[in-house]
Amino acid sequence: MSKTFPGNQKHLTLSDRCFIEQALLQNLSFRQMATTLHKDPSTISKEIRLHRSTPRKNSSQKNDCIHSPKCAIHHICGNVICMKSCWFCNNHNCHDYCLDYQPFYCKRIEKAPFVCNGCPDILSCKHPHFYYRAREADTQYRKTLVRSRTGINCSPQELEDLDNLVSPLILKGQPLGHIFATHADEIPCSRRTLYNYVDQSLLAARNLDLPRRVRFKRRYRKSRKEGYKDNNQSYRNHRTYKDFERFIEAHPDAEVIEMDTVKGTKNGGKVFLTMLFRNSSFMLIFLLPQGKQKYVQQVFDTLTELLGPRLFQKTFPVILTDNGPEFKNPSALEFT
Repeated sequence: MSKTFPGNQKHLTLSDRCFIEQALLQNLSFRQMATTLHKDPSTISKEIRLHRSTPRKNSSQKNDCIHSPKCAIHHICGNVICMKSCWFCNNHNCHDYCLDYQPFYCKRIEKAPFVCNGCPDILSCKHPHFYYRAREADTQYRKTLVRSRTGINCSPQELEDLDNLVSPLILKGQPLGHIFATHADEIPCSRRTLYNYVDQSLLAARNLDLPRRVRFKRRYRKSRKEGYKDNNQSYRNHRTYKDFERFIEAHPDAEVIEMDTVKGTKNGGKVFLTMLFRNSSFMLIFLLPQGKQKYVQQVFDTLTELLGPRLFQKTFPVILTDNGPEFKNPSALEFT
């Protein structure tokens, strides 16, 4: 950690990533972003390089080979009748045949800012594009977070060595506590984890082989998904994410506004209501006294009054939210 930029030792949040995306559009430096977010500039750099994405190739990116302007290769696809240069051919992609293909990368993506956000030549550029999208970056981060905490925290070889050490001793009648105390230096996990491995049948020894384990009643772990159940799900009728995907598939050009609330503390208080326009990455932020339905509805009433019903419907055709309690009265927002 740099002494110049003392960090707060916290992971980047979605609001932090939204700020980074907007800062890239304004061509702010990593140092300026780091100062605002109280992070080290290297943290911003790693975040952008790790989570930047490449969209589908558009029509302006005709041929991104570094040799294309001076390339004289013909008939690489095997069609000897064709008189066009292979790099200019519309029927075949010379990249699929040529061994000398070498993509040209703009200096903007080889060094800071590493993405095309905020580039003035983005529409005319024919080279590969890289973008930083806050929502996509946060989704990738969440998936990585879950994936890193799923499964067994040891390699197959380590698990096999552990099985060869522990299972024969258990089958001889030795208690697991005694085994752990005797071979603590050779066992690469805690005692509780070792019990879990036996319980999950990851070792040759089973629960039936533990003398005292069979005397105890099995404890059932309560799933996190069972912690909270909202029995009233009528507000989701025809408003599920699958319904949203079907609508977007039928209307691919529709503007989507992603709406969310950003809380400062868990105990309540003021919150931010954010509206992110997907196509333009433009974001509206409103400060609410609390994250309640009536304050969200007041924002919609104000926007409708300022824009008028027709312009409001044209500006906000599709709004995507999560299942937060502040959004569980969609009818009040749709008929504001």
